[in-house]
Amino acid sequence: MSSPYINAPIRARMYGSTLHKVVWVVVVVLSAGLLAPPLFFIAAKKRVVAMYVPALYAIFAWGTPMVASLVGNAKNWSGGVLVFTLLIAAVHAAILDTDWKAGR
Repeated sequence: MSSPYINAPIRARMYGSTLHKVVWVVVVVLSAGLLAPPLFFIAAKKRVVAMYVPALYAIFAWGTPMVASLVGNAKNWSGGVLVFTLLIAAVHAAILDTDWKAGR
């Protein structure tokens, strides 16, 4: 009989302490989601999330203002997209290292 813990991959913890977690979530919120891609790149390097996650955050957080300035009339939709990205990034940053995730 084999145990699932014997051959389980060793994964690094994303946050060293609760304070570290709070600081990262606050940084993501205060930067209006613009610093979410570096956080998720670090998480991807630690194999907490897949490598496409930081790319998606970069596309939405950094691409939205650029596209809005090119298209024009950005007041109608760019703020909503950035707020939505900010909320998702803050929640995602807060639950990155929880123990209920599959594979733990």
